[in-house]
Amino acid sequence: MQLRIVPGCSVQLRLPERQREERVRSQLQVRSFVFLPEVLGVDRTPRTLPVRGVSSNGREPLMLNYSNLLVLAGSLCMLLALVLAWCLVGVRSSPFMKSIFPSYQYLLKAHIDYLMMSGLLIVFFLLFAYFRLSAPLVIVLSMSTGSLMNPVGFLVLAVKPKTNQNPASPFGVVMACSFTLTTVGYAGAALLTAHAAMSAR
Repeated sequence: MQLRIVPGCSVQLRLPERQREERVRSQLQVRSFVFLPEVLGVDRTPRTLPVRGVSSNGREPLMLNYSNLLVLAGSLCMLLALVLAWCLVGVRSSPFMKSIFPSYQYLLKAHIDYLMMSGLLIVFFLLFAYFRLSAPLVIVLSMSTGSLMNPVGFLVLAVKPKTNQNPASPFGVVMACSFTLTTVGYAGAALLTAHAAMSAR
């Protein structure tokens, strides 16, 4: 620090150039965190706030263990929807494809159903990731299995339109199980995300 006397003026203190730069830098520095009362421990040291769906070691979210299955099932549904789209084109232009899929309407329903299931699976995966939710394995498996099985019913009817659809028939029992899995899975996922959204307010 240098003392400079200017005639007719007051005494001025002049800091060295390096010290002035450090002082300005310290004033402009933005801290990466703020110590708030609720995030301080008893000994006035910062503590880590718990995050939903994060493992005890804080490294990897637990949701990645199960929710990634939703992306796998959603991708498979999308691929099947694309295959059925080409089948729809074939039914319109090829007698051979028409003989395989006599019912165009049921084939179209299977295509639309796979598209819808693919979108729902991806949407719920993104919701789980956004809210950092660790979805139970039962819910993830129910969603994935139900989404893949539901359109199969339309596909069977597209091949054999006269299939017995009685609830007591094998077809009816399989479809009832599929609908039950889909209902349990998506209802559970909806309740989890709704609870997380309300808690985040």
